[in-house]
Amino acid sequence: MILLLLTVGVFLVHAYWTEIASVLGESLKMLAETRIRYVILAFLVYLLSVYLFAVRWQQVLSSIGHNLKATDLLPILFGAIFVNNLTPANRTGGEPLRMLWVNKRFGISYTDAFITILFERLVEAIPIILLLFYVLYFVPSLDIKFLPQKNILTLNSTYLLLLAFLATGILIWIFRERFTVLLKDIQQNWKKLHKSFIPALLLSSGVWILDIVRLQLIALALNLNLSLHIIASVSILYLLLGLLPITPGGLGIVEGGLISLLLYFGLSLASSGSFVFLERFISFGLSSLIGFLYLFYYGGSEIWKNIKLQ
Repeated sequence: MILLLLTVGVFLVHAYWTEIASVLGESLKMLAETRIRYVILAFLVYLLSVYLFAVRWQQVLSSIGHNLKATDLLPILFGAIFVNNLTPANRTGGEPLRMLWVNKRFGISYTDAFITILFERLVEAIPIILLLFYVLYFVPSLDIKFLPQKNILTLNSTYLLLLAFLATGILIWIFRERFTVLLKDIQQNWKKLHKSFIPALLLSSGVWILDIVRLQLIALALNLNLSLHIIASVSILYLLLGLLPITPGGLGIVEGGLISLLLYFGLSLASSGSFVFLERFISFGLSSLIGFLYLFYYGGSEIWKNIKLQ
């Protein structure tokens, strides 16, 4: 799959090189005029987001009797981000790393680690769904025309919402046995976990608010005036594209999808490309570097070998 995508990419670059060179020139000019203070602020907001993730996990672990500091968990989360950026489908590699690392370093059982991570994800789904509702409700003009020459076969936001519910229902039905087992694990530990529900929900909401703030700061760095619904749409699409198990860290898929969305909202190709470049520079490039350094410092090669043996 990756080889096929690379082949298609090389072909397209060769076929449209003249247009690409022109857009690259405009993008480089925009990036040269970037207001660095906003980029620095966006990076600091990103670091704060990861710290809130650490606080959230610390709260959930504390509810089942594991008292750790958020700063103890911060290296684990950055290491997980680095591994996620190397594996297809967001979080498929990082979550096993979290379980293994917290087990080796703090003696927390794999079962407890798994339950707390699962609980985090279930709680985080609440603000994600609310943000998705916001995007679908406040962007009524979102029409995907399958036949551009005719006003038929269009897919507007209402139908997208219904389609999302249908797809979710089908997935739950297909994997109902696995969901049942997972929900039983949560139910058995609910008396302990419910103590951390409100803190986890507030922290999860805070993380997504910070995600919106970070994207807005990147837009300000490039002197782009993006409304809240556009920023929210970018945030949601970033998550969805990152879940696709196609390329490591969603490379190419995420960038192409976000640029296409911004083009739909009326931005130029140069502006869209510059925005996505700065965003990925922070969320993919700098985060991977920090995660790699943490993994290297804490004996990442041994941890990585253990993951492959699991």
